[in-house]
Amino acid sequence: MNQVKIGKFIAEMRKQQNLTQREFADILNISDKTVSKWECGNGMPELSFMQPVCKILKIDLNELFSGEKLTDDVYKKKAEENMIKLVKEAEMMKKNIVGGQILDDAENIELDVYKVHKTNTDFWSTIGSKLLGTVFLPNWAAFLPSEEHLNLLGSLSNKKVLEVACGNGHSLKYVSEKGVVELWGMDISANQIELTKNFLEAQGINAKLICSPMENECGIPTDYFDLIYSVYGIGWSTDLNKTFKRIHSYLKKDGTFVFGWSHPIHKCVSVENGRLIFCNSYFKEDWYHADISSKDIMLSNRMLSTYINTLANNGFLIEKLIEETDREKAMASNNDFGRKALMLPTAFVIKARKL
Repeated sequence: MNQVKIGKFIAEMRKQQNLTQREFADILNISDKTVSKWECGNGMPELSFMQPVCKILKIDLNELFSGEKLTDDVYKKKAEENMIKLVKEAEMMKKNIVGGQILDDAENIELDVYKVHKTNTDFWSTIGSKLLGTVFLPNWAAFLPSEEHLNLLGSLSNKKVLEVACGNGHSLKYVSEKGVVELWGMDISANQIELTKNFLEAQGINAKLICSPMENECGIPTDYFDLIYSVYGIGWSTDLNKTFKRIHSYLKKDGTFVFGWSHPIHKCVSVENGRLIFCNSYFKEDWYHADISSKDIMLSNRMLSTYINTLANNGFLIEKLIEETDREKAMASNNDFGRKALMLPTAFVIKARKL
């Protein structure tokens, strides 16, 4: 479907009905921002809205999908073309990607913070690490250069360090061996915290561990840490602005924040029959629900600019953005994920400093 053409058509038909975006949105009981997204070509009406939209605009579904008024002599041809496009796009657009896995039947949802926390906590307390794998330092991601090559954390001697979304504790072990004076970790899953506690104790490592969503007040001291980092954790936040604001408050002046996450372009492209195929819009930042081995997860797509701008808005200076691929690792993998990493970034790391 040509979303830009369809968006312009929706705007044209709305104006013919003498409706403002706000009036159109009120009839549909949605926000005028949603209508604006449609008309700018950044999205399509959900299936449940298509018939009401057509009724209000006095068009039919084939005209909506075609982005134009149809005469009788082209109607049948357009109907067949649109049906074929719908089937193909339904198969493609239902996909999303977490790590190296394609998730089928990803369904857009409205954000419910309590439900997201509960769902994702249950996932990580049971099968999360097994299904998605665990990335930990010195690796920032499967095909990014390692910390030993990037040196984003710098010298850790006599530093106070906090890991956000500490998982099973292996990254905490890595930084503890670099001479830190104080070590903290936080995670949303009590099960992960327990695993971390047992793992670190077996290594003779002391750490203060806190179970909490990263967005919430949880007793972590302010103006305290020299370094805060997160390996594949920040993307699980329900509120990026609150998360970065809290992290900023925990850091000393000129303190460092480093985090890695799946690159936004990665979720837009899948490998099918050896070819890279776009399966999602880069600009969509909706929350979605997906099922993995009968366990639910809830995540939000975010553009790279969203991470950068939210950091800047919360008093951080961006020092480095890493989105390169370690070609040797990618070529050695001999799988679709590795072949994809040779063509586009599958992950990124940002280093920022508290002003």
